[in-house]
Amino acid sequence: MSHLLFSSSSVLAGYWRDALGEALRCEHLPEPPQERDATLWLDLASLNAAERDADWPRLCQCYRVVALSSAPNDAEGMRWLQLGAAGYAHAYAGADELRQIAASVDAGGTWLGRSLLLQLCRRFGALVPPDEHADWRERVSSREAEVIAILKQGRSNKEIARELDITERTVKAHLTAIFQKFGVEDRLQLLLKLTEPTH
Repeated sequence: MSHLLFSSSSVLAGYWRDALGEALRCEHLPEPPQERDATLWLDLASLNAAERDADWPRLCQCYRVVALSSAPNDAEGMRWLQLGAAGYAHAYAGADELRQIAASVDAGGTWLGRSLLLQLCRRFGALVPPDEHADWRERVSSREAEVIAILKQGRSNKEIARELDITERTVKAHLTAIFQKFGVEDRLQLLLKLTEPTH
């Protein structure tokens, strides 16, 4: 996968290049390619007025766009996800996190910050039918159902552990088992799956 770095800051672009390895810095927004084989790392602070008004839904179809903000917030993150971005994160995230973002996005996934992820879990969790009316309930243990009930509220692993008086490691084990049962990779995919009429 190729990585294109769009930032007016040579320091920031250099930091991204050090974390990601081989990457090409762009002075201007690149023209859309014929095939979606590149990830565009986008420094939101570098966008001028015309670039902010670009056809981002189209560009997000042409590139896997990772929108990076020096002051991330959930509203901005939600806007970029709605435009089609494959990721939203802090522009100065650690090198390990940048590599995790790259791996996730290159594999076709979406990268969200923790706060935004939990907000989306609350939103989709509210659409999941109550346990007593859900056919998915038969596929999980009673403890796994308790984990799902708290997960639907957009709560973190630590909060789930505290509420159920178990360790975070046990919560992760329950989530892993649940994800396997439903053939999903993460909590957001799980909640989306549980909103479906039949499973």
